[in-house]
Amino acid sequence: MHFDAPGSNTLLTDIIRSSMPDEDKLRVYVRIVRLLLEDEDSVQAESYYNRAALLVHSTSDKETLLQFKLCQARISDYARKFLEAAMRYHELSWVAEIDEDERRHML
Repeated sequence: MHFDAPGSNTLLTDIIRSSMPDEDKLRVYVRIVRLLLEDEDSVQAESYYNRAALLVHSTSDKETLLQFKLCQARISDYARKFLEAAMRYHELSWVAEIDEDERRHML
Protein backbone atom coordinates (compact mmCIF):
# COMPACT_ATOMS: atom_id res chain seq x y z
CA MET A 1 0.00 0.00 0.00
CA HIS A 2 1.99 2.92 -1.22
CA PHE A 3 0.58 6.40 -1.02
CA ASP A 4 1.50 7.24 -4.61
CA ALA A 5 -1.46 9.38 -5.47
CA PRO A 6 -0.48 13.05 -5.75
CA GLY A 7 -1.03 14.72 -2.41
CA SER A 8 -2.08 11.57 -0.57
CA ASN A 9 0.71 11.87 2.00
CA THR A 10 -0.21 15.52 2.56
CA LEU A 11 -3.87 14.63 2.92
CA LEU A 12 -3.07 11.88 5.40
CA THR A 13 -0.82 14.20 7.40
CA ASP A 14 -3.52 16.90 7.44
CA ILE A 15 -6.08 14.41 8.70
CA ILE A 16 -3.79 13.17 11.46
CA ARG A 17 -2.71 16.66 12.52
CA SER A 18 -6.29 17.87 12.72
CA SER A 19 -8.06 18.29 16.00
CA MET A 20 -8.90 14.60 15.96
CA PRO A 21 -8.77 13.04 19.47
CA ASP A 22 -5.65 10.99 20.22
CA GLU A 23 -7.67 7.79 20.53
CA ASP A 24 -9.00 8.24 16.99
CA LYS A 25 -5.52 9.06 15.68
CA LEU A 26 -4.28 5.85 17.29
CA ARG A 27 -6.97 3.83 15.50
CA VAL A 28 -6.00 5.43 12.18
CA TYR A 29 -2.31 4.70 12.73
CA VAL A 30 -2.98 1.09 13.74
CA ARG A 31 -5.16 0.62 10.64
CA ILE A 32 -2.40 2.05 8.44
CA VAL A 33 0.16 -0.25 10.08
CA ARG A 34 -2.06 -3.28 9.48
CA LEU A 35 -2.57 -2.35 5.82
CA LEU A 36 1.15 -1.78 5.29
CA LEU A 37 1.97 -5.12 6.91
CA GLU A 38 -0.56 -6.84 4.65
CA ASP A 39 1.33 -5.27 1.76
CA GLU A 40 4.59 -6.50 3.35
CA ASP A 41 5.96 -2.97 3.69
CA SER A 42 7.44 -3.39 7.15
CA VAL A 43 9.65 -0.29 6.94
CA GLN A 44 6.71 2.08 6.41
CA ALA A 45 4.65 0.06 8.89
CA GLU A 46 7.27 0.52 11.58
CA SER A 47 7.26 4.26 10.97
CA TYR A 48 3.50 4.47 11.58
CA TYR A 49 3.77 1.99 14.45
CA ASN A 50 6.21 4.36 16.18
CA ARG A 51 3.69 7.17 15.81
CA ALA A 52 0.98 4.94 17.25
CA ALA A 53 3.24 3.96 20.15
CA LEU A 54 3.26 7.59 21.27
CA LEU A 55 -0.54 7.53 21.52
CA VAL A 56 -1.19 4.04 22.88
CA HIS A 57 -1.66 5.45 26.39
CA SER A 58 -4.70 7.39 25.15
CA THR A 59 -6.99 4.37 24.83
CA SER A 60 -8.45 1.66 26.97
CA ASP A 61 -10.23 0.06 24.00
CA LYS A 62 -9.26 -3.63 24.13
CA GLU A 63 -9.65 -4.23 20.40
CA THR A 64 -7.36 -1.34 19.49
CA LEU A 65 -4.79 -2.46 22.07
CA LEU A 66 -4.88 -6.04 20.77
CA GLN A 67 -4.42 -4.87 17.19
CA PHE A 68 -1.54 -2.65 18.32
CA LYS A 69 0.16 -5.56 20.09
CA LEU A 70 -0.32 -7.84 17.10
CA CYS A 71 1.25 -5.20 14.86
CA GLN A 72 4.14 -4.99 17.31
CA ALA A 73 4.69 -8.75 17.08
CA ARG A 74 4.50 -8.78 13.28
CA ILE A 75 6.94 -5.87 12.95
CA SER A 76 9.39 -7.67 15.25
CA ASP A 77 8.96 -10.74 13.07
CA TYR A 78 9.73 -8.78 9.89
CA ALA A 79 12.75 -7.17 11.58
CA ARG A 80 14.05 -10.65 12.41
CA LYS A 81 13.74 -9.97 16.12
CA PHE A 82 12.39 -13.46 16.58
CA LEU A 83 12.71 -13.68 20.35
CA GLU A 84 10.83 -10.41 20.80
CA ALA A 85 8.19 -11.50 18.28
CA ALA A 86 7.80 -14.87 19.98
CA MET A 87 7.28 -13.20 23.36
CA ARG A 88 4.59 -10.93 21.89
CA TYR A 89 2.82 -13.81 20.13
CA HIS A 90 2.98 -15.88 23.33
CA GLU A 91 1.54 -12.99 25.34
CA LEU A 92 -1.29 -12.61 22.82
CA SER A 93 -1.97 -16.34 22.81
CA TRP A 94 -3.23 -16.03 26.40
CA VAL A 95 -5.82 -13.36 25.60
CA ALA A 96 -9.23 -14.98 25.98
CA GLU A 97 -10.95 -12.47 23.64
CA ILE A 98 -9.01 -13.86 20.68
CA ASP A 99 -10.56 -16.80 18.87
CA GLU A 100 -9.02 -20.18 19.80
CA ASP A 101 -7.90 -20.90 16.22
CA GLU A 102 -6.26 -17.48 15.97
CA ARG A 103 -4.41 -18.10 19.24
CA ARG A 104 -3.11 -21.43 18.01
CA HIS A 105 -1.97 -19.81 14.78
CA MET A 106 0.03 -17.26 16.79
CA LEU A 107 1.90 -20.03 18.54
